[in-house]
Amino acid sequence: MKYWRVGVAFFFTLFVLVFSRKTTTVRSVHKVVEKEGLRIEHTTIPKQVGDEIPVISAKVKGASEVRLFYKIGKEGEYRSQKMTPQLAEKDLFVATLPHYPKATKAWYFIEAIRQEEKGDVKVTLPDRGSSDFNPIRLKYEGEVPPFVIFSHVLCNFGAIFFSVLSLFSAIDVKKGRRTLRKSIKFPILTFVLMFLGFVPFGFAMNYFAFGTLWEAFPFGKDVTDNKAQVAILSWLITLFLVKGTLWGKGSHKNLISDRGYFRLVVVAFIITLAMYAIPHSL
Repeated sequence: MKYWRVGVAFFFTLFVLVFSRKTTTVRSVHKVVEKEGLRIEHTTIPKQVGDEIPVISAKVKGASEVRLFYKIGKEGEYRSQKMTPQLAEKDLFVATLPHYPKATKAWYFIEAIRQEEKGDVKVTLPDRGSSDFNPIRLKYEGEVPPFVIFSHVLCNFGAIFFSVLSLFSAIDVKKGRRTLRKSIKFPILTFVLMFLGFVPFGFAMNYFAFGTLWEAFPFGKDVTDNKAQVAILSWLITLFLVKGTLWGKGSHKNLISDRGYFRLVVVAFIITLAMYAIPHSL
């Protein structure tokens, strides 16, 4: 294996993982809305881990009253409570949400009001008056042991790394520079690491965080679990179709040619990239 390929695989893996982290829906986003002298500035709270109570804070200018609206479940009814100004920091308003069991989802938005003789002036964050109004989602999660998180991330890193080397090696097979027997070790490592990352360690992540094991089809509709399931199956099918080489019984026992193997590795690699391109926890 050429060293430059190892380097490319390493840096490509870093890029994919950073991109995946940057695009996850479970991340804080700084939002600002301003209208008619009212301004709300808020950093979203996408999740609450453990037994602590979620604290929602916002910097608000020009308001005589600030309220927090929240509901439990997408179809729930909104409840509201007054946000309290903090003496220690100017224009800072704070409210807390109740504690709920892990896997509970809440949606919230903030409203600032300025009372005037001609009528109240209101502004909400996000803008409730817009056609694409989308309240902020907050997920309640349990605490995941550090060992489980580390193992899950490490296996993911290894799976991406060896998927790149699988692609390079499959290109060599197609061009006749490498035998399938020498190439197959990379898809094997990709599959094993991906399986470990998303099955035992993925199950553990789900259990500790949400109290469930696996929410992919046919057990559920979770996007993260479903995309992982498709990626794992793509590499499993690739290995199955070259089972003769895989089990050392000769290439004549394979169900596809070397060219077919190359095509399947390309497809499995693209599916793996798509898995990380689709935002995590959509």
